Amino acid sequence: MKLLSIIIPTYNMAALLPRCLDSLVSAQRAETLDILVVNDGSKDSSLQVAQQYAYKYPSIIHVIDKPNGNYGSTINAALPVAKGKYVKVLDSDDWFDTAVLDAFLAAIEPLDADMLVTHFTQIGAKEREVYRYNTMGREPYDYGKIYDFDTVLNDGYIRFFLMHALTYRTELLQSIGYRQTEGVSYTDTEWSCYPTFYANTICFLDLNLYQYNLDREGQTMAPEVLMKSVRQLQTVTDAMLDYYESHVADLSPVRRKWMEQYYINRLRILYKIYLLDMPRADFNAADLGAMDAKYAPICERNGWTVRLYPENKILRTEYIRYWHKHHRRWPRWYERLNHCVDIMVKWLYIRLFRR
Repeated sequence: MKLLSIIIPTYNMAALLPRCLDSLVSAQRAETLDILVVNDGSKDSSLQVAQQYAYKYPSIIHVIDKPNGNYGSTINAALPVAKGKYVKVLDSDDWFDTAVLDAFLAAIEPLDADMLVTHFTQIGAKEREVYRYNTMGREPYDYGKIYDFDTVLNDGYIRFFLMHALTYRTELLQSIGYRQTEGVSYTDTEWSCYPTFYANTICFLDLNLYQYNLDREGQTMAPEVLMKSVRQLQTVTDAMLDYYESHVADLSPVRRKWMEQYYINRLRILYKIYLLDMPRADFNAADLGAMDAKYAPICERNGWTVRLYPENKILRTEYIRYWHKHHRRWPRWYERLNHCVDIMVKWLYIRLFRR
């Protein structure tokens, strides 16, 4: 039995795919890997690159070639055939720290948990930032210990999870018929959300495995791309809200409370894009009004109140309330002031807690 299945969605990544795959096959315990490269209708030579690696490493790498269906479709194609005890997603423009991968494989072999959490590094053009699951520098959980998932959620330290940090027990995902939305980007949020409806146990590992590359032109999280893709974000949010409302009755009180905050934060992100992040030249009040009208009944039905304050926690402006009252954004001078304070606070936070 393979220890770890790694699903690698691939679209036009011929130049970067070798770095990704080399970080895996060079591991000392590479034979315990089940690497599933899913070519999503690439127009470059990504398929040929993947096939060359599969030919060289036939017991480790398998290629799935399919028509383009966007990110979620690649997960849906690979997960049913994953053979590893655990499964993790690795984007083809990212990579794993190879030495850490060996340590990770050794660590998970005796473990039996539904959900594993590791650190990751976010790599930009000018800086590297390590993300650890802690609170203002405090790490509340013992590494390698298996915890009851509701107990962790009830503690209040964890507000959300990110795809790069997560590994799941393969059987769990296959048993719930896990699927992601197809035809749009940004469905990695679903990977971070839907399994948490079902996971019973969680384990944190002190390993910085995933190397998340933001230094690539056209990267989906680049601000200029994100602003143009807000409708795709809404599509994913709509699917997630549907999932919540159809499964909320089965949640424990602890998990329901945590999920409520998670989904409120999801909506807050969309409002933030419109009211804080989007260039004024691209802002359309009618679009925001339509989104607001769509989500208002859902919030009322679930008793949610979505508020949006600046991330810096210093300027205490409630942007959504201002929008509801005036149907316009805050003045330019205030947005600029908020932006400067955000930069200052983030700079200080990184140097205090993430270095």
